[in-house]
Formats: sequence, structure tokens, C-alpha cells
Amino acid sequence: MNTTLLAGILRWIGRLTTLVVVAFVLLAATVPAGSPSFREVVGLFFFPGIVVVGLLLAWWREAIGAGVATVGLLGFYGWSFVSGANFARGPWFIVCWAPAVFFIGSWFLRRQLQSPPAASA
Repeated sequence: MNTTLLAGILRWIGRLTTLVVVAFVLLAATVPAGSPSFREVVGLFFFPGIVVVGLLLAWWREAIGAGVATVGLLGFYGWSFVSGANFARGPWFIVCWAPAVFFIGSWFLRRQLQSPPAASA
């Protein structure tokens, strides 16, 4: 398959799955719940806060946005571990972060296309 085509497909899969994640987060935000504790507020800052910001940023800057989303996910899991909270369970947080993988794949393929071929010795 053509590398340019594959990079474009990965980019659009990343974009479409980002829309699904954002819709999921907005739907979850409409569910009535009690006031979150301080630990939960910090957790919400990382996920969905930083993760969603990173995924949306990846629409324009794939590598930077995917990096921000990754930092958000790692921060979320790190905070969950350090704070002794148990809210970071199940695969859904990784699934919601998955669009970042598509963006990184697209960025990597586009970078390969832009780099000049290695000179033979």
C-alpha cells in the first residue's frame, strides 16, 4: 500500500475515533453525579481533560497532540496510583487514548516520506 495513503488513512481513523471519544466523554459528563472529591478532580484533570485536549490538538500537530494525550493518560494512572484511588480500572481509559496511536502512526509515516534517502557509502 502507498505510504502516503496509509498515513492519510491512519490520520482519519485517529480523527474519527477522537470524535467518538469526545462524544463519549460529553455523554458521561451529562450523567448526574455527586460532587467529586479532590482526588477525583485531579484525576478528571488528566482524564478526560488533558487526554481530550491532546487528541484534539493532534488534528493539527499529530506528534505533539499524541504526546499530550499520552502525558494525560500516564498522569491519570500515576495520580490514581499515588493517591490510592481506585478509579483507574478497566480497559476503557486505554481505549479512549487509542486515537493517539493512530496519530503517531500517521506522523511517523509522514516523517519517513519527508526524510531524504540515506546516502550510500
